[in-house]
Amino acid sequence: MRDRARRLGVVTLVVALLLSACGVEEEPDVPPPSESPKRPFTVGTTDRITATDPAAITDQASAVIAYNVFQRLMTTDVDGTPKPDAARDCKVDAPQVYLCTLNQGLVFSNGHALTSSDVKFSLERALRLDVEHSSASQLSSIRKIETPDEVTVRIFLNRVDTQFGYALASPAASIVDEEVYDPDQTREVTDPVYGSGPFAVNFFSEEQLQLGRNASYTGPNGANLAGVTLRSYENSAEVETAMADHEVDVVWRGLSEAAQLRYANQVASRGEKNTVDGYGRVVLPGARVQELWWRNGSELRSNTDLREVVSAALQEDRVSESLVPLGIEGHVRAFEVGPAKEKKVPWKERMGLTLAYDPTSPNAADVANTMRGRLEDTGGLSVRLVKSTPVTAVESDLALADRKAWTRTPIAWLQPYLDAPVQKSKARTAENTLRAAGLGDAAGPTALTDLQELAADDLVILPITQTDEYVYLDAETRWSPDRLTPGGQLALWGFSEE
Repeated sequence: MRDRARRLGVVTLVVALLLSACGVEEEPDVPPPSESPKRPFTVGTTDRITATDPAAITDQASAVIAYNVFQRLMTTDVDGTPKPDAARDCKVDAPQVYLCTLNQGLVFSNGHALTSSDVKFSLERALRLDVEHSSASQLSSIRKIETPDEVTVRIFLNRVDTQFGYALASPAASIVDEEVYDPDQTREVTDPVYGSGPFAVNFFSEEQLQLGRNASYTGPNGANLAGVTLRSYENSAEVETAMADHEVDVVWRGLSEAAQLRYANQVASRGEKNTVDGYGRVVLPGARVQELWWRNGSELRSNTDLREVVSAALQEDRVSESLVPLGIEGHVRAFEVGPAKEKKVPWKERMGLTLAYDPTSPNAADVANTMRGRLEDTGGLSVRLVKSTPVTAVESDLALADRKAWTRTPIAWLQPYLDAPVQKSKARTAENTLRAAGLGDAAGPTALTDLQELAADDLVILPITQTDEYVYLDAETRWSPDRLTPGGQLALWGFSEE
């Protein structure tokens, strides 16, 4: 056997020498196939991004784009107070003047320089487009903007506005490239997205948002990860399967109440304090808020009797007592909760209503069906349910909104009401908004109370529930609950891996 092996070795050597002499190289050894590359860091949710132009963002899912891909002059600190972002500093230069100095070397992801001219363009564009349900109305105190040089922005206000620093941290204040974005028209979701934030968009579809770390980012929120994929699943069952198969590193929203209860029991009963699939559970207290909106375009919205009947029918299910949630400074109890006296229907024939809900929002279909039952039990209403993502995308009378304010301030939480109070309350609402925004510090708390009570009188927006929200992290993922955007969405730059 040894002689045979020796002979084979000699033959191999001879063949090699002959091939070399003829100028033919031996085929190199092929290394074994390497392991398949690690999949991208993935966040799973059922939320769907429907807008990528920050001036057109009206829902919390799309706000993920604004807060992670774009910059604003300001962002917010851990405690929610404004701090500079694209700006090196912003200060009140006079009672009604904001003076902001940009960081040096700001660049959009397409390579264009970001200057004060882009800031002026972006703020004026947001005000000009004034997309309903966007945060543009929070910028309404702007009178004019001057840019004496490429890094200086001077914003003149038409009134004292102590909330303006927060407005500059909201999605509509995002800075876009004036060489690319149309000043009079919002961009389609199929158009390329160019921002200067912690991440740049590599790919976007209805199911996936793929982000890569923006190497040119200059600001306080640099990304820890080279990239993040935000994957949108159809329903809770798909999210649970993705967790079981370890297709996701993080789950944010999308799990049904039944799934949440099941995972809570697993975490409570296991010594490892995680689910059977190995996910830890982070609680965000009171972070999920549901409201019922009367749509501005509804012909029935002005019917006072109808608004009162709807409110009374849902009062027993109501948990929230104000449009300013618990935990937000300035919250006061304004709406009644618990069993209500029966509100008699003053009309004889059943009236038809349409109620829109977002099917991607956890348990929204169940809540909408419960609402329909309560309303039809009055004997005077027929309610047709319509699906819409977001809920403001279709014409309806009522909309079940699963929302977060653009910033964690009472005025931001009141914004949908302040933008469209009923006619009889417009003057008082405007007066109290000015008082709450800073015309006398002593008047602020009283004005906030008055605004919440006005909202409870008008009944055009009804608070429904305030519940905890949960984030599930696999064993290798690190994230802190204080890493939230100004509007309370996940700050994707805050994730890291062991």
